[in-house]
Amino acid sequence: MVNDIHVGSTINLTDFSPIPFRLLIILNNSPRCMTKQGKTLQTIALLCHLKETNKDSAPCLVVAPLSVLQSWRNEIARWAPSLRVLSLHASSANEQHKMNHELSESADKYDVVVTTYDMVTAAELKAKLPRVYFRLVVLDEGHKIKNRATIISQTVRKLHCENRLILTGTPLQNNLTELISLLNFLVPDIFTNFDDFEHAFDITNSRINKEAMVQAEKVLDLFMLRRLKDHVEKLMPKKIETKVRSRHCRFVL
Repeated sequence: MVNDIHVGSTINLTDFSPIPFRLLIILNNSPRCMTKQGKTLQTIALLCHLKETNKDSAPCLVVAPLSVLQSWRNEIARWAPSLRVLSLHASSANEQHKMNHELSESADKYDVVVTTYDMVTAAELKAKLPRVYFRLVVLDEGHKIKNRATIISQTVRKLHCENRLILTGTPLQNNLTELISLLNFLVPDIFTNFDDFEHAFDITNSRINKEAMVQAEKVLDLFMLRRLKDHVEKLMPKKIETKVRSRHCRFVL
């Protein structure tokens, strides 16, 4: 299926490698968090790989913000047109009911189901999604579940799947509790203790445990695939920082 990428399109291999192929090897057996560059295209390559190597009929689920839902559909149609996609998003109750019925009756006819966080928490779909077994659940902008007490965070944890993938550009912001919330979604049987993380690092209360931060970084390396801009585009010029010194004014606005 990776070879089935649409011949009418082109890929810059500098942008595409080497992580996607490493990802195809290791992600099939372990949950991951992927950050920064090229997440969508790398994930589509993974979806193709799963279809090629797994002959059962379980679909994959992609949950994304509404603002990028159409982008997901367009990118899949562009790079992997043979993937059968079911899009679950509608504003009217009747359309939502039809989509939910299609999911319940014909989920095995599709390779990928794409939907939004709002739809996942909608009453009818919220009740039916946990009844479907997914090969892979992908959370785009997955930092939305950093607060484990929210409805969306609790809902996605009830999904039945073989593996899980989080796509995010901000895996850590204010405290380690947000990080453990993401890791708990990926590996709920291992990351169960939130208290130690909560007391180790909290910017809002100016609390930092350096030893715990080092340990957290080591743990994160096991689960995160990360590329920066300078890894993707070697010709990108380095940032130029210019310091402009000025005399102190009597009044500072």
